[in-house]
Amino acid sequence: MNPLLPTLPAARLLLVEDHPLYRDGLLGLLQRRAPQLQCRTAETGADALRQLRASADVDLVLADLRLPGALDGLALLAKVGEEFPTVARVLVSGSDDPHLPAQARRAGLMGYLPKALDPALWELALARILSGEPWFPREGSAAPEPGPTGRQAVILARLAEGRTNKAIAGELGITERTVKYHLAEIYGRLGAANRAEAVARASTRGWIRLPQSA
Repeated sequence: MNPLLPTLPAARLLLVEDHPLYRDGLLGLLQRRAPQLQCRTAETGADALRQLRASADVDLVLADLRLPGALDGLALLAKVGEEFPTVARVLVSGSDDPHLPAQARRAGLMGYLPKALDPALWELALARILSGEPWFPREGSAAPEPGPTGRQAVILARLAEGRTNKAIAGELGITERTVKYHLAEIYGRLGAANRAEAVARASTRGWIRLPQSA
């Protein structure tokens, strides 16, 4: 626990995210860094509303922008605001659209969280939101985003070379499960949906250099 970060209160979260790798990676992050949070999940806007209507014991709804079905993240959070006005609402997205934070603010949301946000800033953002303060990137991300950890950088380099999880595990002397754990963290930080997207986004940020083609 970083003593410079505010303490996250015990709270009940509903995470609406259909991508299992990102969803599981974020849940794992929250469970490790803030075990006092109670997290439920839904894969669609319709499922989220069904859960809330059955039992609205939720303090915060985090919804991905892109969801399957008739309700995207913004439409879902608008419905949540209408039916459950005391529940805090936050939009999460891996999109690079610079207008999304302002759009989320105009919609009356408490915050906008990019999927590539550093884990420490996730803690800071959630602590502020759960204390009743809004959090948007321009307000809360003045500190530069740190690069990958040493192990993440090595795994990213192996991904860029086309290595399989099994090959990476063998080369690094770790289990395939550990490789998958690191990949989940990497995908979550980058807002990536797959290996190719993770490599491309890591290269764009200068985290790795892509191999030169012959």
